[in-house]
Amino acid sequence: MSVAPVPLVISYIDPDNNTWNFSDYTMQNGYCCSAISGIEGIPLMLQTLPLLDGSAVPVTYIPQPGTIGLAILLSRPASDSENDYYKLLDDFVRAFIHRRNETPAPGTLIITRPDGTQRQINVFTLTGLDTPDVGKNNTCLYSLALQTPNPFWQDLTPSQVNFVMPSATGILPELPVDLDGPALFGNASVNNIGTALAYPTWTITGPGTPTVTNNTTGLSWSMNTAIPAGQQVQVVTQRGQQMAVNITTGVSVWGQLVMNTPRNLWPLVGGNNSITVNMPGSTTASKVNMSYFNQWNRA
Repeated sequence: MSVAPVPLVISYIDPDNNTWNFSDYTMQNGYCCSAISGIEGIPLMLQTLPLLDGSAVPVTYIPQPGTIGLAILLSRPASDSENDYYKLLDDFVRAFIHRRNETPAPGTLIITRPDGTQRQINVFTLTGLDTPDVGKNNTCLYSLALQTPNPFWQDLTPSQVNFVMPSATGILPELPVDLDGPALFGNASVNNIGTALAYPTWTITGPGTPTVTNNTTGLSWSMNTAIPAGQQVQVVTQRGQQMAVNITTGVSVWGQLVMNTPRNLWPLVGGNNSITVNMPGSTTASKVNMSYFNQWNRA
């Protein structure tokens, strides 16, 4: 006997941090999602170099920002008040205008799978707010086209890996971390279970001069200046958002980074990544934290 399929749960967090449950088909709140498309995969771009014999050599194959189609039915809420209905329309349109204080402000679409796991993606409305299909005064259907600047879906909560000195407490028990003195600060095997690259954020507490290496890919980056005792440096590796800041003083330390290839703050590749942290000058007060979101090709 086959089991009835469990539908996806669709919710949305608007730029004002209000949550909209689009899978409540009782219409108690006056709205629900009637259709969604564009969540099953990502668009891709192939660039080739043409050859004289008419064939071509692939040069780049790149995931692209996508478009999600979202149809939302709005009607009178449980109060059955026409005034409440028009207020709902006002609130809905504001929720999908992604601009606050004259700057872009994304919303977040969240999909909950039948197993309870959740994936999210930031979105911006391109079209659909100005052309609803209107029936009577108490029903309206918006068909929205949402742009996704990042092609990939992400987990809602980040994975964490902590490195600490042997005499300190709080070593992450499930990771095979081998700590051997103040120079070799630690090794870890980190499993990227996502279907896309994952870009860590590093938070390093001094003292020490860190070098962080992904032995699986052979890529590394380091700092050429020691982090003072008690101060924290945060290094963000996400493409388009890369930065290195002393979050204790608020000063950029990007100029102190040394990379074995230009601007290569390496990502986690799929599967196991062997990571080594070396930190000469470290003490039991030194700490290294790596935080990353698993990324996925589809919801």
